Amino acid sequence: MSIDRDQRPKNNIEHILRRLSPRISILLVFGAFWVIPDHALAHERWILSPDQIAEWNAHPRPKLYSELSPLNVTMISLFSLFILGWVRLGFTGARELFPDLQARLASYGDHVPRILRVCLAWMLLSSAFGVEPRFGVTAFSSPTLFAPDLELRLLGPEWHWLAWAEVVLGLTILFGIYVRFFAVLLILMTLLGAWLFGEAILAYAGALIGASIYLVMQGAGRHFLPLPTLPFLLGLQPWLEAQPRQRAQAIMRVLTGTTMLYLGVYFKVFQPNLVLGIIAMYHVPMMSAAPETFTLLMALVEVSAGILIIAGILLRPLSVFFLFAFTGFALLLPETLTEHILFYGVILSFLINGAGHWRVPQARDKAAEIIIAGGGFSGVHAAMKIEKLIGRYSRVRVTLIHDDANMLFFPLLPEVIGGTMQPGNVVNPIRRIVPQTRVITGRLEYVDEQAKRVVVRRKNGKEINLPYAELVFALFPVPNLAGIPGMMAHASPIDSVGDALHIRKCVLDRIEEAEFTQVAAERDRLLTFAVVGSGQRACATAVELCQMLRTVEVSYPVLREHGWQVYLYEDTKIPYTDLEEQIQSQRDRGLEKAGVTLCRDVEVAGLTNRDLAMASGARRPVGLVVNSSFKLPAVAMTSQCLHWPFEIEDDLSLKAHQNIWVTAMKKQGQQRRFITTADLVALGNAAGYNAWASSQSYQPRPFRPRKRLLEPYNMGRRSLCRAGGFTFGGAPAWIVSRLTNLLAMPGLERNLRILMDWLLDIPFRNDIAVLAPDPTERLQRAHFEPGDEVIRQGDEGETAYVVESGRLEVLKDGSKLGELGEGDCFGEIALLSKVRRTATVRCLTACELAVLARADFGALTAGFGSLAEAIRKQAEERAQSLRVDG
Repeated sequence: MSIDRDQRPKNNIEHILRRLSPRISILLVFGAFWVIPDHALAHERWILSPDQIAEWNAHPRPKLYSELSPLNVTMISLFSLFILGWVRLGFTGARELFPDLQARLASYGDHVPRILRVCLAWMLLSSAFGVEPRFGVTAFSSPTLFAPDLELRLLGPEWHWLAWAEVVLGLTILFGIYVRFFAVLLILMTLLGAWLFGEAILAYAGALIGASIYLVMQGAGRHFLPLPTLPFLLGLQPWLEAQPRQRAQAIMRVLTGTTMLYLGVYFKVFQPNLVLGIIAMYHVPMMSAAPETFTLLMALVEVSAGILIIAGILLRPLSVFFLFAFTGFALLLPETLTEHILFYGVILSFLINGAGHWRVPQARDKAAEIIIAGGGFSGVHAAMKIEKLIGRYSRVRVTLIHDDANMLFFPLLPEVIGGTMQPGNVVNPIRRIVPQTRVITGRLEYVDEQAKRVVVRRKNGKEINLPYAELVFALFPVPNLAGIPGMMAHASPIDSVGDALHIRKCVLDRIEEAEFTQVAAERDRLLTFAVVGSGQRACATAVELCQMLRTVEVSYPVLREHGWQVYLYEDTKIPYTDLEEQIQSQRDRGLEKAGVTLCRDVEVAGLTNRDLAMASGARRPVGLVVNSSFKLPAVAMTSQCLHWPFEIEDDLSLKAHQNIWVTAMKKQGQQRRFITTADLVALGNAAGYNAWASSQSYQPRPFRPRKRLLEPYNMGRRSLCRAGGFTFGGAPAWIVSRLTNLLAMPGLERNLRILMDWLLDIPFRNDIAVLAPDPTERLQRAHFEPGDEVIRQGDEGETAYVVESGRLEVLKDGSKLGELGEGDCFGEIALLSKVRRTATVRCLTACELAVLARADFGALTAGFGSLAEAIRKQAEERAQSLRVDG
């Protein structure tokens, strides 16, 4: 599968090389033993003196190493079987275990360079200052080269400059200054160390050079100091940047595995008495009971580890074992936890990147098209989940359909009205969050279940057909415009950043108009604002309106002198959720303290441009009405039109429909469950996983809603939070509400910007600047040159045109039918009859045209007025003439 970073080679040559690589490395290791003198000292010198090493090596070898016995034969046979079984598991499906975890770990690959930089920097700096203690030498008394047993004082004073070279290399690599260049210098210094110290550096050279090569190929990763490229690297750097991460990982793996194999064979197999000496002198727990057996066990473990690392078989589970082993021995022996820090970094790279591979792998998963309809919290997190599951090399393609290119952070949207949140910080570009996902800005028109395709209408009006293997409905609530007469024409919805800015502008316009109004009733009307709707967005909108009005009182005397009113009319047809029932009394008190007048039992029957009409017959003059009533959209399908609530199964699949998933809670009884942002994230992750699993013929997992310890109810500074059976408000609830919502917002940059906004909100007043300018013209105009085609036969029709000046010709199937001049209208047939363009209109001269969008044209032709009748009559006559001419 694509999530597996240890792909099997695709061609015979690579397959042979991969099979031979363990043998080649083993031969190199054993070949080195012929030229390495017998007195070569192990890195056990950290905890043994030279005299102790000589004394213990003079002892006879343990019988387990010199004579065959049932115990050593059994142990060696078991480890041989283990290696063979481990290799077999690696090629027979064990790599597919826990695909979600493997994909998640692989998604952290850009952290590996930073991990290696920190580990290398500590190794270099601690060596330069002699920080790590070793036997017979106190800390900070003797600088070393790379490791505690390579002391610079043994080389003579002419080589003491190497300590300062280590300081320079450590600091530059740590802070990300020309990392590739200094990593090359580190490789050269390692080779210099091999010349100076001989075979003693072999215990570190492989891992050290491997980590340096990784940084040369991959660069600094995250968090580095951006500097201009060095001139002599201008030609080389693009080639290095094109190298796949897994190729660098493969090189580091082979070099580190060779080092591990060398350590295991040379020190544990050839010099087992050193391990016996360490166990005896330091009374190592558990090992002291059977030292010879544990010595052989350690030798087998280390040799097996080296072989498996070189072969690259199931390194992720092995890396977990290595981490525990290194830290365990460091705690048992007189060593510090940081003496093997370079190996920690390399092992963490195994855990994250896996084994790596020399060639870019071919995707081995099943080809599938996964479509996600909706770009809210659940939709974006579903796409994020699938991206992490499929990795970089996949035949699964993910497409996300949303009516906007940005993800809206809707819990904080009302705060844009109040000025506590900057408009750009409540949206996040979807393409940056899910870079591997194809994002289509448009609207889902309908789903053809039989053909397994969806029809999407893009913003330019054109329809596109998209096939799917799995379809995820991540539905996002839309304003309910049909519930109350006049809502569409006279209320401002709160559904986007533009809506929030428009509401802020309208509020300020009403205040400025009230300042110059002498009639008291009219002034009161202008300073009266109403929010219609239910739920936390309606409550938060009402609170933010009060917050804004209270903030601008300093700048507008009319507010201080005559006051203002904000009313909240809850939708009586929508029942409370479980959380809202529990916190109703605290919520109502919070609204009252904010300045909101709650009208719970009053039903709004209609809206005009000046007042609200109640079901009781009463009327309330208002200056502005905000529509905060929402509903989930219906989904048109070939068999039926689905309306909320959908019937879904435990695994979030749509009941009686195959390969369709819904990011919604399964209804339990009559009680409505309150949905937090954390629930939306969980729903998106679950639906994304199940859609991917279904596409790969895996078993989907049931979704189990979690009982949230914290359930925030967002109302700005009047927010509430339910923790277990306790509800609290005030500043603690406000902070918890913001932080819990922030955790659901993907993207570190956006999170930091939001935090900065919140911090600036403490010492400063809310922003009241207006960022929603009035359009300069209501009617759009367009200019065309001679020969330009305004409309083309067969295209979709979304606009009509009125000729202000110029001449145009009408063509059908290449034949000229007539000409159009000043005052003529064209393009209306496609809008009235809902058909494609019936003819082509081309400019004969330079033309100025007035452009009527579909909505504007619909408003002109609605009803039975003379203008509407004339337009319809002209369209019928023109359509008839085109049919006759055709």
